Amino acid sequence: DVPDQSVVDRCLQLCHNYDIDEETFVELWVAYSVPRSLNIDPTLHDLDKMEHEELQKNKKDSIESVAHTASNIEIDVQTNEEIINNVLDIYSTGQSSSSRQIKRGRSPTLETENDNKIRAVDQTFSPSTYTSKINVPNRAPSINVRGRILLYFGPDVQSWRKQGEYDVLVGKMDLHVPKDAVYMYEMLSKQGAALNDNCESFGERLCHIWNEMGTTNSNVRYVRNVMSVSQVAFRTWGRISTTIDKSAGSKVVMLEGCRRSKGDNNAPIVRLDLGGIKRYSVFPGQIVAVEGTNTVGNYLLAKELFVKGYAPIAETPNLTRDLKVYVAVGPFTPSDNLNYQPLWDLMERVAEEEPNVLILIGPFIEYTHPQIKNCTLKDTYQEFFDKILSKVMQCLQGKCTRVVLVPSNRDIHHEAVFPTPEFAIYTNKIGSNSSNLYTMPDPCVVNVEGLQIGVTSVDIVRHLGQQEVSNTPGMDRLGRLADHVLSQATFYPLYPPFMGLNLDTTLWKKYACFERQPHIIILPSDIKHYCKVVNECLVLNPERLQKYIYAKLCIRPNASGKWNPNNISCEIAKV
Repeated sequence: DVPDQSVVDRCLQLCHNYDIDEETFVELWVAYSVPRSLNIDPTLHDLDKMEHEELQKNKKDSIESVAHTASNIEIDVQTNEEIINNVLDIYSTGQSSSSRQIKRGRSPTLETENDNKIRAVDQTFSPSTYTSKINVPNRAPSINVRGRILLYFGPDVQSWRKQGEYDVLVGKMDLHVPKDAVYMYEMLSKQGAALNDNCESFGERLCHIWNEMGTTNSNVRYVRNVMSVSQVAFRTWGRISTTIDKSAGSKVVMLEGCRRSKGDNNAPIVRLDLGGIKRYSVFPGQIVAVEGTNTVGNYLLAKELFVKGYAPIAETPNLTRDLKVYVAVGPFTPSDNLNYQPLWDLMERVAEEEPNVLILIGPFIEYTHPQIKNCTLKDTYQEFFDKILSKVMQCLQGKCTRVVLVPSNRDIHHEAVFPTPEFAIYTNKIGSNSSNLYTMPDPCVVNVEGLQIGVTSVDIVRHLGQQEVSNTPGMDRLGRLADHVLSQATFYPLYPPFMGLNLDTTLWKKYACFERQPHIIILPSDIKHYCKVVNECLVLNPERLQKYIYAKLCIRPNASGKWNPNNISCEIAKV
């Protein structure tokens, strides 16, 4: 058994980074560890050494060739989901299949579609824009799979088709990143000050909520300095950080205080011993309140941990009839072409059923797409995006469906920063239907007739899953990770940010937190789709349209006048 979840996460990261399956990975590890007399159970230090000495020096083809020679058997082609699940099984993590982290999987090659089927868009892109490869396998679902429901939540919906006229109003809630936002100009001193201010205010809020709960030890003393020496239990707060103990190959949890001494640029920091707490789940960047003792100044022995700093729930929406919202998340095209067939298939269904709102979340043109990296486009990226958007709106010509666009920092034609400003839209290139198009930044809270829907394109659930340090046996892991977002009242509570995410701290402090908890929050992820209620909020992962998967929501009026997320119906299905 692997003693630490971080080792499993590191194995998953290596599989993801070097595009190797679980059998190849295990064979590579055995081939690396045995000649060096290493323990067969990997540690983080040994995995790092293997990456530098072996994986980075070999190309993918070389790795597969070595693995094939060593095994001398034919390796079945597996989806990425199966690969990661099998890695977890090999190291006996004991997680249920619903709580495993899985990266984005590609739909398998299935039956060819009926060529006579009429499409909402007669063609994809002209040869002057993009020329697709010959003999590219069709990855669209077969006729038998199309429309198959993968997950259902809530009461039954009699029909998803349009039921009468309902002209909904769509807008933004609170402050959002402006189009002309200046980013990546912050100095380290201002960055540190922003983090300190956030830690100070949110920590005080945690302590206030904790004290108001009236626990048995509510008269305990509160101190601001995490390094206060006391043999009597006290309460303090700070930000979690982690380091790696190379000798043990495990993560060490630290608590960084908010108050700096005059003339000292370094924040006070102590080691946080969570051994006295039965159940806990922490991650870097999390702001927590702690009760414990500190007898030596740099070692805080925790007795209790409080992290539930939920924002107040938004006011109940004043809906007059059922509201239907469809959600799809990019990438919107398979990794072997730029035809965007999943998107056009979705638009056929949207044009047919005509929901009130369609939310499309980026990336629309992902910068890591092989054909983007190989420069196969004959247009500029902005021109290519304009053509995609024009065809989307063309599908809905004469329809009442409102289209909401949310960008991604992974869009090659847009700002590579998070929080991300909204798209620049040129209405003269879209057509007469542009009045039904709404652009939002990332993250954002969309207001639809008083219903507040929080949206981000960043895979925060996967990021948290790889950085989390927890001891929560038997707990729903996906629900726990989603709860981290709500309990920290921010769309991205992880700090330092995940590698590859360009986080602007100043913009994050202003625009990535929410004063009111949304009724629905959409947290797209490469892991398996899910829909569940966390702290009276419906949390949704619709997965990726690249795999022909999307989500449909039906929100009903609240007869009691009180918000109840269980009145929502959610269907995650194949296009």
